[in-house]
Amino acid sequence: MKTKAEIRENGLTYYANQTSEERATLMQFVVRQVTATNVWQNAEHIALTLSQSNELPTELLIQTALLQKKKVYLPRVAPNHQLKFIQIDETTQYEKHRFGMLEPIGDVLIDVTELDLIMVPGIAFSEQGDRVGFGGGYYDRFLAEHKEISTMGIAATELITVAPNWHVEPFDVSVDTIVRIGERHA
Repeated sequence: MKTKAEIRENGLTYYANQTSEERATLMQFVVRQVTATNVWQNAEHIALTLSQSNELPTELLIQTALLQKKKVYLPRVAPNHQLKFIQIDETTQYEKHRFGMLEPIGDVLIDVTELDLIMVPGIAFSEQGDRVGFGGGYYDRFLAEHKEISTMGIAATELITVAPNWHVEPFDVSVDTIVRIGERHA
C-alpha cells in the first residue's frame, strides 16, 4: 500500500513530464470524455478548478463550458480552510493565492445549493470514487457539507486504480463519477 504523499508525487510527476503535445492531446480527451457524460450535459451550474502545469489540464474544459453557455464557477480559498465559488466569464481577472494557484478576482459568489456539478480535483482515483487530492482537505470538508451536489473526478487512465491502493481516511469524501482520460500516448 502506498502513502498518499507517494501517490501525489507520482501523479504530479506524471502530468509535469508531459510534452506540450501530450498536454494538448490530454486537454482534448478531457473535453470530449467529460462533455459526453449525462451529468455534464444536464448541468447548468458547474464548479471547476483552474489547473496548474503539473495537473490534469482543465483550461479547454472551462472554455468549452463557457461556450456551451453554462454558468462556470472557480474556487477561492476562504478563512478556516473553506471554499467559496466565484462565477467567471471570459473577462475574469485572476490573482495568485498564497499556495501559488490562480484564483478568480470577484465577488459573484454562488449559493452552493445552485451547483449542479462539481469537478473535484484529484491526482489519483479508484474506480469506486475514492480520491487522492492535494492534501489540504478543502474539498473533503466542502463535499461533506454538500452531499446533494453531483461530483465528478477526472484522471489519466494510468492514475485510476480498481480499488484504492492507499489508506482511505474516514473524512475522505468520494466522488460520484470517474472519467478516465485516454492513454499516455493516445
